[in-house]
Amino acid sequence: MDLVVGSWRIRTPLVVGRLLMDSPNREQPSLPPPMLITMDAGIQYTHREIGSRTQVIAHHIATGKFFHLGAEEFRIASLLDGARGMTEVVEQLHREGILWEPTDVAELIKRFVACGIAITSTGPATAPPAPDSTRKPAKHWQQRMAQSLSMVISQRIPLMQGDAIASWFEARIGGVFSVNGICLWCVLVASGLTVVSGHQKAFGDEVRRMFDSGMWMMLLVIWIVSKIVHELGHAVAARYHGVRVGKIGIMFFLFAPMAYVDVTDAWRLRSRWNRVQIATGGVYFELACAALAAWAWWFLPQGMAKHLAAQFFLISGPATLLVNANPLLRLDGYYVLGDLIEIPNLRMHGRQQCVSWIEYFLFGIPRQRPLLAGWRRIFASAHAIASVVFQIMWMSGLVIGVSMWARGLGVAIAVVAVALWVVLPLVKWIAKVWMYQADEKRLFTKQRYRLIAATALIATTLPSISIMTSPLDRRVPVVVQFRDEHVARAATEAFVTRVHVEAGQRVRKGAVLIELTNPELLIRREQKADALKLAELKAIQLRRNDELSKSSGESDTAASLARQLDELDQQIAALRIVAQRDGFVIGHQLDSLEGRFVKQGEELLRVCDPQEKELLAAVGPTDVESYQSATKASVTSHVRLRGGKSFIASPASLRPRARVTLPHPAMSATVGGPLPVEPSPNEGEAWRTVDPQMESVTSLDPITSLEIHAGQLGTMTIHDNRTFVARLWEAMK
Repeated sequence: MDLVVGSWRIRTPLVVGRLLMDSPNREQPSLPPPMLITMDAGIQYTHREIGSRTQVIAHHIATGKFFHLGAEEFRIASLLDGARGMTEVVEQLHREGILWEPTDVAELIKRFVACGIAITSTGPATAPPAPDSTRKPAKHWQQRMAQSLSMVISQRIPLMQGDAIASWFEARIGGVFSVNGICLWCVLVASGLTVVSGHQKAFGDEVRRMFDSGMWMMLLVIWIVSKIVHELGHAVAARYHGVRVGKIGIMFFLFAPMAYVDVTDAWRLRSRWNRVQIATGGVYFELACAALAAWAWWFLPQGMAKHLAAQFFLISGPATLLVNANPLLRLDGYYVLGDLIEIPNLRMHGRQQCVSWIEYFLFGIPRQRPLLAGWRRIFASAHAIASVVFQIMWMSGLVIGVSMWARGLGVAIAVVAVALWVVLPLVKWIAKVWMYQADEKRLFTKQRYRLIAATALIATTLPSISIMTSPLDRRVPVVVQFRDEHVARAATEAFVTRVHVEAGQRVRKGAVLIELTNPELLIRREQKADALKLAELKAIQLRRNDELSKSSGESDTAASLARQLDELDQQIAALRIVAQRDGFVIGHQLDSLEGRFVKQGEELLRVCDPQEKELLAAVGPTDVESYQSATKASVTSHVRLRGGKSFIASPASLRPRARVTLPHPAMSATVGGPLPVEPSPNEGEAWRTVDPQMESVTSLDPITSLEIHAGQLGTMTIHDNRTFVARLWEAMK
């Protein structure tokens, strides 16, 4: 079956195994007596040891497809020469000790015909028709619909034959797959990881800038270049091992452009290590380029080039490991795993076994004998379960992301994706269960009764579930802060003359903390005092001379000077900083403050009590209703802080006003916080929140306060009061 695996096009071999019929009443596929079967002449067979068992790889040259056959299946295929009927084939198998039932042989032949590698004909056995390798079986309506829907999800455009291009590159850089090349690659990648690990904070800032909407076009270009490098790695690895490279082209998957290259002939290689090297060739090249990008980031000066180097590292390094090297997705990592453990079509085996168990327990359909044995059967089943769970989350995220990004068109794409990946497979499976053991004598079988009952149960349960309150939770960002904290700041520019306290010292309210001095302020105060006294004397003199209007003007001047003098006195008094509450002193490098010049508003120290902390919660517009419901119901909420600390708290009521002022500096996305921000037009504020936020302050008990630290970020979990349908609708908007 032709599949596009990530950005590497490979035709996956189909394992055609023996299917034993456990029930004598099972519908027996049969062919009319005059029907003759001929295997396509355009098939090349190659023997190989896979999993300590001899298997045959059948290469259908006309379609480029590969199939894995067991030894017995290969013998049956060799007997289908157009000269033998079904009875002769079964008798010959029994003479050779292969005790297959006619139903098993007929089922295998049906698969051969369905895959297009066998041709049916009628006529005498002595005159078999000439094989026609170009003939294709008629497609079922489900296949035609699946192909039509697949064209909406992904479009593949072949551009050119890639063998000549791959040969040109292999002649120049093919040595990277040699032993020396692999050693150099290991050194390069290790050095790149060293650069990144030594600058984790800087790279963390680059990750946060990665989702800047202004960089999307540049990220798209980096993505395309990275995927071209990826496909070049597959092509060069294939040519290095003597494998012919087929067509190269471009494909679009959910609007994302990526290159692809056809290295189907890699299945001909007997060495699984060579096949693994071809499968990992793309990741191999990308990781090398990611290491070079890390070094470029280190050497480049601050600017756009340095930022782009970091983004190239992130896309070609961690991103490609998460996607292409993930064995739970049908990408490079999946095929590497299948080759290493020698289970071709790992996902098919595992899912067939899981479906067989489901059919047995739900509908009483006898289980088919698995094609795998021992630990491989258990491993395949475990892999199938893990891959299904992961792909549900992965594909759901992709579908929701596309629907949110492309709006109406995205919703249409999401509907097509659900139909292709969920509805059609489910309909096909239901039809299989419905037609099991069906005949003309009885309309309802045991399987049909159970299927109707299961359908009725689901039909009555889904509407109830859709209107039920969602069991999922909302998460509100919170930050820890001290309660009634006294922040001592410099009231004016001044020099620190004396520090009376030390960090960690307990002080009483009214205790002197720091003394400042500003000689210029004292001089201005004396000048204002002299000017005030002079104005008062002038006013008295003018009043004695009966110049009342001038006296009134001087009196007003004296009053103004008195107010200015009072302000200067307050500033001078503020140079002597005293504690506004009982508590402990918190400050950095207090012993080095003496003699320093501090600016107006600069923080000098804090006075607080470690046993008195509170949670500041920022509640966005979409969470206000749920949060208010939680506070009215007086329910407790689970709080989890970064670092792993968790505790229970009762959320306090919201403050009555929403605002765009940043609730706490640690909550800004620019420093790793949860709230998206934008530049603030107000002086004194660098950032403001994109959406208005309501705030609440929840007091914490002394024990919890001692176990956490001020400035810690976290989330408060509140119950979601929306229904399933409402939650999905909001996610799609």
